[in-house]
Amino acid sequence: MAQPADQAQGAQPKRPDPLDRVYTWPHFLIVEFIGLMVFVVLLFLVSVLLKAPLLDLAQPEYTPNPAKAPWYFLSLQELLLHMHPSLAGVIVPGAVLLLIAAIPYFDKDERGTGVWFTTRMGVDIYRYSFIYTTIWVTALVLFDEFVGTKPVLRLLGLPDSAVEFLGNIVIPVIVMLTVFLLLAWLVKRRWPNADRRHVFIAMFTVYVASFIVLTIIGSFFRGESMYLVWPWELTHPH
Repeated sequence: MAQPADQAQGAQPKRPDPLDRVYTWPHFLIVEFIGLMVFVVLLFLVSVLLKAPLLDLAQPEYTPNPAKAPWYFLSLQELLLHMHPSLAGVIVPGAVLLLIAAIPYFDKDERGTGVWFTTRMGVDIYRYSFIYTTIWVTALVLFDEFVGTKPVLRLLGLPDSAVEFLGNIVIPVIVMLTVFLLLAWLVKRRWPNADRRHVFIAMFTVYVASFIVLTIIGSFFRGESMYLVWPWELTHPH
C-alpha cells in the first residue's frame, strides 16, 4: 500500500507484493467448504419445495418431441440445426478446445496474470465483444429459421449436392471465421493500444457468449420439432 503522503501527492498505489500470499490451507479451503455447505443447503431446500418436472419412464421405442439434450449440450444441439453434424459436433468443439489450449503458447506476457480481463480496457473489450457476439448469433439463428441458406442457394439453380455442401459446410465455416476476424479488426481499430492478450480476450468472449446465447435459445425458445417459439408457448414433450 502507498504511504498517506504519497497518496496526498497523487501517487498511484503500489500493487501487492506477489510474495504476500494467501495459502490454500486454511484460508482458501475454508471459503470453499462454506460455499459448498451453502450450495448443499440451497439444493436441499429446492428439492423439497419444488417438484421436479419428471416425465414417464424412458421407452426405447418412443422419442419425445422435442428431444432436447441436457442443458450443457444444448449449444451443440443448436449448432446441429444449422450445419453438418460432423462440423457442429466434432470439428467446431475440437477446434475451440485446441485454440483455448494454445493461448498460453502465444500469450507469454506475465503482466496481469491472474487478474480478470487484465486491465480496464480488457473489461471494455469483453463487454463490446459480448454484445457483438449476441447480436451476431441471434441474427444468424433468426435468418436460418425464417429464410435459410439452402432456399437461397436453390434459387440460384445449384444442384442438390452443391446446396448441401455449401449450405452445411462451406458457408457456416465462412460465417464463423468472419465473426472472429471481423471482431479482431474492430477491437484493434477501436482500441489501437490493444495487445495480443486483449485480442484473445475478445476471441474467448465470442466462445462464452455463443455458448450462453445458444443455450438460452435451446432451453426457452425451441419447441415442438425444434421450431422457434416464445417461452410461454412451450409444451411438455409428447
